Amino acid sequence: MQNGFQLNPTFSFTLLGTLAIYLWSQPPRWAWIWLLPVAAILRTACWKMTGGFGTYFGAEWISWGTFLGLASLMVVAVEAIRTPKKQREVFTRTFYAGAVFPLLAMVVGYSIPLNLWLRPKTYDAFLLGFDRSLGFQPSFWLGRVVLGSHRIWGWTTVIYYALPFSGALLYASHRIRLRQPVAVLWLLLSFIIVGFAQYGVYPAVGPVHAFPALYPWKENLAAQIALQPLVVGADPRNCMPSLHLGAALLVWWNSRIWPVWGRICAGLFFLGTVFSTLALGEHYLIDLVVAFPYALAFQAAWTTAVPLGSPRRITPVVAGFGMTAAWYLLLRYAIPGFLSSAVLSWVSIVATVWWSSSMKRNLDAAAQVVAISETTQASEATISF
Repeated sequence: MQNGFQLNPTFSFTLLGTLAIYLWSQPPRWAWIWLLPVAAILRTACWKMTGGFGTYFGAEWISWGTFLGLASLMVVAVEAIRTPKKQREVFTRTFYAGAVFPLLAMVVGYSIPLNLWLRPKTYDAFLLGFDRSLGFQPSFWLGRVVLGSHRIWGWTTVIYYALPFSGALLYASHRIRLRQPVAVLWLLLSFIIVGFAQYGVYPAVGPVHAFPALYPWKENLAAQIALQPLVVGADPRNCMPSLHLGAALLVWWNSRIWPVWGRICAGLFFLGTVFSTLALGEHYLIDLVVAFPYALAFQAAWTTAVPLGSPRRITPVVAGFGMTAAWYLLLRYAIPGFLSSAVLSWVSIVATVWWSSSMKRNLDAAAQVVAISETTQASEATISF
């Protein structure tokens, strides 16, 4: 029996990340004896009650993430309860670490209706206008590519859904290190919470939601859209800047502690996220670009290896937020200027990405200098002793 029930694929990947965090803590082998059967029982019960897991591409296997994640939380909770009080802290910390991202996802989800009520109109026409100034509509063009093949479209959605899992992997790999150059958990949490809180500043929903009659086949009619706020339905105002791409960018930036193959995978996932966010019509090219300085500001704010008073840390924080705010103003009031010159639009995009990447490299260099200095001091102290 199949009904309209949909087990949210993004939330399934979020809970799959919970499993990754649990496994990274190196649980005892006996945990597997319970984890897999509990996940299977939960999945069977869900199927019996709902008749299915969803109709989206990959639902049959993506849905396993939900039950494996819930099972891992249940197993680690039992571990914490049956462990003597003095040794319980490691299990409780693992439980909290695994639960934090699913809880965050639920809190963020509950904030969406408030944003819809506060901002019934969106600025999608302005973002569409900027992308048009580039000489073509990237999201429309890529949308036609994926819709030409059901399989390509399906795997593109999987890449789009999988972002929470990559963030959990990053956190799991960092929390086992005694000393971290970046406070990854606080980086990801603050980036998401502040990001959703500020979506009301520049509300937008993406071309597939704002222009369903045009996207992606009628790109030529996009020029007829007036530059004015639009009344859009009950779609989340979560487009500008793209937290989706920004989070993938943070994963790539902070994958430096991973082996080479891991960093390559992080880079490929970042590129896949660029493709999926545009091809699925969830974002415009320009809001992906604005994600660079926005992510840079948070990256610098939580790079604790660099002293807080250092210009190498303060400058990208201030400049990152400042450039983000500047783009808000330009994309609200300067679209006619961009439409008059494709060169201006492309130079602005390249300059934003190049500057953000350059500031990130300077930040990494400063963190590396501090790390080398601390290592040298530790070595000297050992020799003196």
